[in-house]
Amino acid sequence: MSRNGWVARTPLSGQGYDPAISAIAGLTPAEGPPPAPDRAGMAAGELVLLAQTLFVDPDSGQIQRQREAVEKVLSWLETFPGQDWQDRWLLSVSDAGWSSWGPVGSSAAQRLPLTTGLGVLLALRVVRPSYNWLFSSRLLGVYDAYRRHNQSETFTRIAVHLSERGGSTEYSATTLNLLACMAMVTGKDLLDLDIKDIADYAEARKSSGRNNGALALAYQVLHAQGAMPDCPPTLVQYHHVGQRTPTELVDRFPIVDRAFRDMLVHYLTERCAMLDYASLINQSQMLAGLFWMDLEEHHPGICSLSLPGPIAAEWKQRLRTLPNGQPRLNYHAILLAVRSFYLDIHQWSLEDPARWAQWAAPCPISQSDTH
Repeated sequence: MSRNGWVARTPLSGQGYDPAISAIAGLTPAEGPPPAPDRAGMAAGELVLLAQTLFVDPDSGQIQRQREAVEKVLSWLETFPGQDWQDRWLLSVSDAGWSSWGPVGSSAAQRLPLTTGLGVLLALRVVRPSYNWLFSSRLLGVYDAYRRHNQSETFTRIAVHLSERGGSTEYSATTLNLLACMAMVTGKDLLDLDIKDIADYAEARKSSGRNNGALALAYQVLHAQGAMPDCPPTLVQYHHVGQRTPTELVDRFPIVDRAFRDMLVHYLTERCAMLDYASLINQSQMLAGLFWMDLEEHHPGICSLSLPGPIAAEWKQRLRTLPNGQPRLNYHAILLAVRSFYLDIHQWSLEDPARWAQWAAPCPISQSDTH
């Protein structure tokens, strides 16, 4: 869940940090994909060199100033324990400090090079801050650099779409920055953003005293590019539709096995008392669409949750990539949802065997799968 602009981001590593520091910081492990595994764990020297790729026709002065800024922020982050830069960022408690983040006692002028250096790490997807940190920081050129170096083709298509719609250039730029902001915080590719991410952003803006600006337009252009396919094309229509029942959410997917369909409706009905509506939508999509519908497509006639090892392994392998061949960044979130599904049914089968025992089965997802 989000709270005051916080959303689930990279969990702290299980090794290499002092739990006492974590407790003082008020941090708890959170579900979600890492920001960029190949970069969050890179050595400082490698990041300094990689940072030079962000420039467009740089001069020697720009390169030197940026190098010094990146080295400065990395040196500061290295004073915190952790397995990668995201760990260290979280343990620095800078997300909570917002405009007063950084070394204790730093003035605004002393934080300026740190902000410059951190902006580079954001553009490289090395760390992921909270929405409130981004809202309170001036990051000149960072959003533009992020769009050039991350999902540039998708951002270009969205820019073209906005241009064809007409409207002010400034409003289009605000929309593009908003989308970059959501990608930075969630660590997701644009087309993996879902309605819960939209709700988290809206809540963060509200809690910070800001309006939602271009959020409605951002939602619309994301939907036009193929994101949130099970939602209506505009945010206004989404709010007017109202909340669907678990039955309606499951019936968006043409499940062949009616017994499984009925069981999943009962399962989500039980779970909805503990989930907000956006999470319920995600659960229905993960379990009905990305899990069971995929199994029915590749194994016609399947009617049991007891999956042979090869079938489970093949499903997990298919899940790793999107239909367009790109890696699925919320892969582990889906595994966690399916693992919880199996474990819930196992527990409920002991409490109410008449309803659930026939569906209890060994969980095909181990703890190591979800790390």
